[in-house]
Amino acid sequence: MGLKAYQEKRRFGRTPEPQGKAEASPAGNLYIIQKHAASQLHYDLRLELDGVLKSWAVPKGPSLKPAEKRLAVHVEDHPIEYGSFEGIIPEGEYGGGTVMLWDRGAWEPEGDPHEGYAKGDLKFKLHGKKLKGSWVLARMKGKAGGDGGKNWLLIKKRDDAAISGSDPEPVKTMDRSAASGRTMQEIASQRDKFRGEAETVLQGSVPNGTSQAKSVRSKRGNDGVKKNFTAPKQNPSGGALSNPNRVFYPEIGVTKRALAEYYTEITGWIMPHLARRPLTLVRCPLGWEKECFFQKHFADTASEVLRSIPIMEKDGLRHYAVADNIDGVIELVQIGALEIHVWGSREDKLEQPDMMIFDLDPAPEVGWASMIKAARLMRERLSDLSLASFAKTTGRKGLHIVIPLTPQAGWETVKSFSRAVAESIVREAPGEYIATMSKEKREGKIFIDYLRNVRGATSIAAYSTRRKPGAPISTPVAWDELTVDLKPDSYNINNIRRRLAGLAEDPWAGYFSIRQEITQEMKKKAGT
Repeated sequence: MGLKAYQEKRRFGRTPEPQGKAEASPAGNLYIIQKHAASQLHYDLRLELDGVLKSWAVPKGPSLKPAEKRLAVHVEDHPIEYGSFEGIIPEGEYGGGTVMLWDRGAWEPEGDPHEGYAKGDLKFKLHGKKLKGSWVLARMKGKAGGDGGKNWLLIKKRDDAAISGSDPEPVKTMDRSAASGRTMQEIASQRDKFRGEAETVLQGSVPNGTSQAKSVRSKRGNDGVKKNFTAPKQNPSGGALSNPNRVFYPEIGVTKRALAEYYTEITGWIMPHLARRPLTLVRCPLGWEKECFFQKHFADTASEVLRSIPIMEKDGLRHYAVADNIDGVIELVQIGALEIHVWGSREDKLEQPDMMIFDLDPAPEVGWASMIKAARLMRERLSDLSLASFAKTTGRKGLHIVIPLTPQAGWETVKSFSRAVAESIVREAPGEYIATMSKEKREGKIFIDYLRNVRGATSIAAYSTRRKPGAPISTPVAWDELTVDLKPDSYNINNIRRRLAGLAEDPWAGYFSIRQEITQEMKKKAGT
């Protein structure tokens, strides 16, 4: 079919759905099911073939019972990027309603998939989070096949993954997203950010080209950093963007609207890393090449959708922004935030960090192979201390090694422990690593920066853009992805959605369920 029918049915200036192009995912065998509350609730089965997602609407959803033959109506092909889409299609647009990524993973053809698809007898195995085992899509014949043979049957084959007639169906018992863990109701509570052309603010038709946002006032502290900014208030149109065509990344044509669409599409990926954390921002209201500034503090009321929380600092009480949901993130886009940085703790336990970070920062002459070696060495050292760790590109030149923690220990404990771990590695290879900030001593070495673990320090959020050409993304990666083919800026706003759509599972699977803390035995072993 190709994507012509898909693109003709949608107005991409109004829907956050990806426009896409016919191009294979990295694995080439993406499988997803999306639960779609349009005019009628149904489930959309999608299988990657020839660079697109072949799609069937299954009104009653898939059944694991071989005796249940579910109608599956063949619909237009969808782009691979659709495999990461979860959110709201605006009312009045094609397919308007809430969309959940109900299941995802990989599919394995049984036989030649092109031959099976052409004959209307497509046999395959599913390797999803919820659905597994062997299945068949069989095109119905005669009048039952409908106009153009669009009516197929989705049938579960008898195997270990099948269930009996008395067992409950997954569509009844598994009601949360495979990507974000949200229910349909929770996804639906996210207000659509992209209204139609009738909304003049979204189109930037503000008198004299000025924003309706509240004027921004600044005060410079002694350090020369602009502080105490008042964020723009929500526009009367209900969260729509002002000046949506403002170009943030001119070299690739990424606008304010495009950045907002990106964050909306990856809500399920980014929000678990942002929610309830104090934020600091790099703001570039006119684009990354123009004047930018680092913003730490907000007024005591940030905006209607961007909350602020009070935090006591050495010089008194200050307020930090907190984004509770994607509305808050879009507000950050509205004020030109091209980088979102997070504290290592959340507001309910501000003094007990829930993650520890090592920032591997190479000197200019250090090669990428040395960075991979350092990351794996750090992982091995942490594993020896019985701590699981995860890797993330920074979108610039380094790597972050992130250790989830049960929020028990205080900042000083985490800082001292991380320092001991970093210094133990330096002692073993002083010619390769350094744990102090001295630039004079860093030539040819990798700086193991443990100072991200100090109260008030921040690190770039997972899936945030960076203020660099091409809009690179700080991207979580699996340890087996950490090869010479990967670079710290490999992923950007143009290819990250394709990556996410093609993943069989979250590269940080298990990160939020791990329970580990720094014990006395660990501290003793690390030398603190």
